[in-house]
Amino acid sequence: MKKHPIQVRTVTEDDLPAVRRLFYRCYGEDYPYKEFYNDEWLKRSIYQDSYLFLLAERDGRVQGTASVYFEVGVFSDLCGEFGRLAVDPDHRGQGVGTALMQARLDFATRRLHFGLTECRTAHPFAQRISEKFGLRPVGFLPQKVLLDQRESLVMMARAFVPARELRRNNPRVIPEAFLLGQLALENMGFQPDLIAVDDAIGYPIGRDFEVEELTEDVLPHLLRIERGRLSRRQVFGNLQLSYGLFMIESRNSRYLVAREDGMIVGAIGFTFDPIGRSIKVLELIDLRDDVAGFLLRELDQWAQKVYRAEYVEITVSAYWPDIQRTLSNLGFVPVAYCPSFVFHEVERLDTLKMAKLYVPLDIDGAQLTDASREMFELVRKGFEDKRLGIAANETARQMAIFEGLEDGELAHIAGLCRVRKVAEGEIILREGEQGDISFMVMSGFIDIYANGAKIGHVFAGDFLGEISLVSGRPYNATAVAGANVTLVQLRRADFQNLIDRHPRIGLKVMRNIAISLGEELSVLGGRYSRNVNRET
Repeated sequence: MKKHPIQVRTVTEDDLPAVRRLFYRCYGEDYPYKEFYNDEWLKRSIYQDSYLFLLAERDGRVQGTASVYFEVGVFSDLCGEFGRLAVDPDHRGQGVGTALMQARLDFATRRLHFGLTECRTAHPFAQRISEKFGLRPVGFLPQKVLLDQRESLVMMARAFVPARELRRNNPRVIPEAFLLGQLALENMGFQPDLIAVDDAIGYPIGRDFEVEELTEDVLPHLLRIERGRLSRRQVFGNLQLSYGLFMIESRNSRYLVAREDGMIVGAIGFTFDPIGRSIKVLELIDLRDDVAGFLLRELDQWAQKVYRAEYVEITVSAYWPDIQRTLSNLGFVPVAYCPSFVFHEVERLDTLKMAKLYVPLDIDGAQLTDASREMFELVRKGFEDKRLGIAANETARQMAIFEGLEDGELAHIAGLCRVRKVAEGEIILREGEQGDISFMVMSGFIDIYANGAKIGHVFAGDFLGEISLVSGRPYNATAVAGANVTLVQLRRADFQNLIDRHPRIGLKVMRNIAISLGEELSVLGGRYSRNVNRET
């Protein structure tokens, strides 16, 4: 018997029982997001102005459903997310998903400037059908959702004609985001035009603020601050404080508010998903850079200690490297780049999505298309580099020669460092050889020899070869690993390039080296005096 064509239309109330049965067949009884099975939630979805709820049927039987949520950004951004696409298991491979995807694209072409979707990686089906309809990978979101276990998503997007015509050129990003952004631009058919900014240190982290959660009486004060902050639009989400307290509470949104001497000076808004243990930042309101730095750090700490979150993400401007660097200093990694994502004044802006995991990285099981894998590799490398960078940063923080450096300055140094493991008995540096590398000891200990005799040890937390940072003179001793050792190594040429750009860092480090050498000479001088006194 010949099958009739698939019909796609919007969902009505009469369809809800069939839609609910479809969700059960696709997701099972144990699906954590139970609202998909709730009549009230399904009915509300039908009548939401910001939600397109589609149904595919053939011969009177519901075979699939899909949605477009077009309040992804601020309402005027004209962005839409191609959300949940569910096809009855008995009808997969029969064109149902294709028909639903085509209907969503027809809608998007008429109404939107930018469309995106987040595809599962438990299988590559959603990635393939998205690629078929012109969506391309722009990011990889590691372990973003919690289903049976934490699962990663591939972010894919497509820009429609107005978004291409209105885009602001030459975004400025930190080096960690450069390759990711260039690849996303190429994937979507834009001219790669990013400018890598390597001298952004990030915002200072304010210390003398109090923090509290938003209450109704605080709202008018924050709104007065918000009116003047639009020229500094750094963070993008689908909700703003100006929408009102009722809307904020109905979306399970929260704000941390900063006070200085009793006066409100800023706030950071976010949503918390208690089922998925995830946080998404909505907006940042601040009067000064140190307020912004304080609020971003507070969010990071509250995410870990108060909300026990496992994943946090924030979408920031691709034209503000200072906020990108601040987040990088806090351990966030670039995971997605969206060209022409938001509408601001008379043009569209690129955005950079950054994320932080509070659980071990576990993404090797992701099933990916070839195009998605290229993005995956960049993000994985970013997380691996960040893990090593954080280790180097924490080690550097304990070193006397880096005392007095700000977090951003330490992060610059940590970005130059490499972690190296050395087996027991291996020579690390040799007396008389030209000195071009210095070492920080993370674990283990090192035996020091001069003129063939052992003269001491260097332990975890100590620095080795610091004179080479500023002079390049030959090493005056030989260092041998006394056990298996983990080192952080820093090359003189890299350090010299850094202080050429940031002389203040060089001055602080050289001052600390001078103090350290002075203390060592004082100790040696005291030993010499005691020996002379004994002999006389």
